[in-house]
This record gives sequence, structure tokens and C-alpha cells, in this order.
Amino acid sequence: MSLMTMLATAKRVSITTGLYRPARWLNRRIRPHLLRALRNDIEFYRSLLSPGALCFDVGANIGDKSEALLQAGARVVAFEPNPLVTPELQARCGYHRDWTFVATAIGSGAAIATLHVRESHGSSGLAVEWPGNVLTTYNVPVVTLDSAIQCFGSPSYCKIDVEGWELEVLEGLTQPISLISFEFHLNDRDIRKTKTCLEKLIRFGPSHANITPAETSMFHLKKWIPLTEFLAWFPGDLNDTLPGYPYGDIFIKSDVTEQR
Repeated sequence: MSLMTMLATAKRVSITTGLYRPARWLNRRIRPHLLRALRNDIEFYRSLLSPGALCFDVGANIGDKSEALLQAGARVVAFEPNPLVTPELQARCGYHRDWTFVATAIGSGAAIATLHVRESHGSSGLAVEWPGNVLTTYNVPVVTLDSAIQCFGSPSYCKIDVEGWELEVLEGLTQPISLISFEFHLNDRDIRKTKTCLEKLIRFGPSHANITPAETSMFHLKKWIPLTEFLAWFPGDLNDTLPGYPYGDIFIKSDVTEQR
């Protein structure tokens, strides 16, 4: 039995026996880089959000960001359609009174869509053209951000991590959100898609942008840049200056909602 298989088995046992949270606590002490990553995320979100802020975690996966947002004092609505990660997600966050789980994907309109489940759970999604071997597929419900806002209220922050489905998510939004983040990748196809996403968000009025490098919780740019200037610049010198892997997250802060 390989190490990965043993770890996966141990995780399943901890979930079914109700020991997931103490096991994860212990794992973070054995592997302190995991604890540092969580603490960095918590401090990052505290610097951006007021206590009790409503946040949407779109593409919650196993709950890394939901957990950090909750510990930062936010209220979280998590959207995740993959039934294979649901047990861990709920074991991790379901105990918290400020966490709500919605087992749907987010897209451009209400529908039933095909979820492509890949070997790495973090690569699963609705996009057909995405790296990773597809293990199986599921038909999953899709709702829009507009309908989610109608149901839960307008979030102070909406995190979007949907493996190539970002534009479809934003096409289901017709109103500004105070703070949005979504993933970008530095290849020709995804750069074009990212620019289209930015053009979509410009329609909601004045805003500013910044970047966090892959799997980090610190801003790469020294200051927030007006979104129109950011769009004209992107991807700029990121191929040379972005540390680590050639992807990250773009944060868009709405000037319109701040003026309300």
C-alpha cells in the first residue's frame, strides 16, 4: 500500500469516526507549514474583512478557505458540487454555526451540468479542458451568483476557485460585489479568458485590483491599481516577477460598494 493510499484511508476513517478535526489539528503540529499557511490566511482575511462579514466560498473543495474565513470571524456560504469531497468539507466546517453549505456549482444560468472529477480533487470542475485525468463524472445543479445573492444577501467577499469556469461564474452576476477574487494562469488561453473576466467586472463601475501569487496570502503589487489600468497592463511582467508557480488570484475591490 502506497503512502498516499494510507493517508487517504486514514482520512476516511477519521471522518467516519468523528475524529477528523482532532486528527487535522495533530497533522498541523506534525507538519507546521500547514499551520503557518492557515494562520497566514486568517490574518490576511482579517485585514480585508470586518467581523461578521458575509462571504461566498465558490468552489469550496475541502474547505481550506472556508475554515480560514470562519476563523477570521466571517460568516460563510460555501458552494461545492463534488460529492466526493463533501464528507471532508462538512467534517471540517459543518460544526460552525456561521457556515452554510450549498451542494451546487455556480455558473451563467440555472442548469444541470457535467462535473468532471479528476485524480486531484483540486482540479475537478465543470470545464472540460483542464489538466488532470478524469476519474468519473456527475450531473450537478448550477445556480447563478445573482440567485445566491437573492437567497443569502450580497457578500462582502466572494472567493471564486473553479478551475477554468471563472467567466461562466461572473456571467451570472449583474451587480457589484465589494470584493471578489478569482484564479488566473499565465498561459495564452487563460490570459485571454482573464482579460474577459476583468472586462466583465469593469462594467460594474470603478474598482481597484491586486494580485496574490499561487497559494499565498500576501499581495504581490505594492498598491491597488485602478481596474482599467490593471486590465491594460495585465499580465505585464508577471512571468518574470511572480514567485513560485505561474498562477495566482486577482482581487477586485469595488469603489461603488464602498461609496454606499
